[in-house]
Amino acid sequence: MLLKNMPMNYPNRLFRAGFTLIELLVVISIIAILASLAVPAVTGALTRGQLTGVMNNARQLTMATTTMALDSFTSGEGPGWPGDAGASWQDFCQNLIDGKYLTSSDLRKIATAPGVQVSPTAQIPDRSGLQVYPVKENNAGDTIFVSTANWTGPAAQLSPEAVPFGDKGFVIFRKGGDGNVYQARQSTNSTLGQLPEGGGFAPIP
Repeated sequence: MLLKNMPMNYPNRLFRAGFTLIELLVVISIIAILASLAVPAVTGALTRGQLTGVMNNARQLTMATTTMALDSFTSGEGPGWPGDAGASWQDFCQNLIDGKYLTSSDLRKIATAPGVQVSPTAQIPDRSGLQVYPVKENNAGDTIFVSTANWTGPAAQLSPEAVPFGDKGFVIFRKGGDGNVYQARQSTNSTLGQLPEGGGFAPIP
């Protein structure tokens, strides 16, 4: 009964209610544009999160070293700051482990960063996302103690190929216990802090 009452052009009306090819292409184009706008924002948020994680690692390393230096200062024994001990990366890490300021497992986690593979079994990390500088007891609190390895000093621009993070940003942590995440354009800023004499010592590449 219902079929008899339907108008003759009913199938055509159903067809016209759907999307035409042009309309479908327009919808797909809009979705593609929105996705292209969203991907950089998501990627940027992910990188900022990773940078914050590495900054927390740098904070842990700085706190452990500060404790080791304070013990040395009060007791007159122990390695103290790495610059006073004349330490290499291996010596520095070994001093932290032997003094029980950090475990070897902690050091491997601290050394880990995006793009940096650390041996899961080595007691001392052979590679690290962090660059440690030979700070001494008499250095000021704004002396840079730790940075991400992609930052090599205020005289150089960040390289897109440098690990970790390339030219997306970098981390600096100072002897006094303060640090921050910085944008690439700030890499040549002379107010970030001063570097100790003698350059830095990094893990074996």
